[in-house]
Amino acid sequence: MCASAEALLGLRPAEQLARWTTPELFDALVRRAGLARRILGNGPRAHPVVRSVHLEATASGACEAAVVLHDGERARAAAARLIVRRGRWVLDRLEIA
Repeated sequence: MCASAEALLGLRPAEQLARWTTPELFDALVRRAGLARRILGNGPRAHPVVRSVHLEATASGACEAAVVLHDGERARAAAARLIVRRGRWVLDRLEIA
């Protein structure tokens, strides 16, 4: 989760997330990370820190998470959905407020 937030803030190359996300989510993260870099620049920023996590297994076998991140300036809510693909957990959906 932190790695995704870091990519969206321009602190981490989004390409590092390719193995841990579905192709559709990866494409969206790359686009959004590029936009963030253009808007925010490459100046120093605090890395996000996970403050709390609440997990729930779904009937379909997925795992959904509600996460609170703090990015140095404010707390942000995030929702994530992980699925098993080819024998490992990958991030399928991500929303960060």
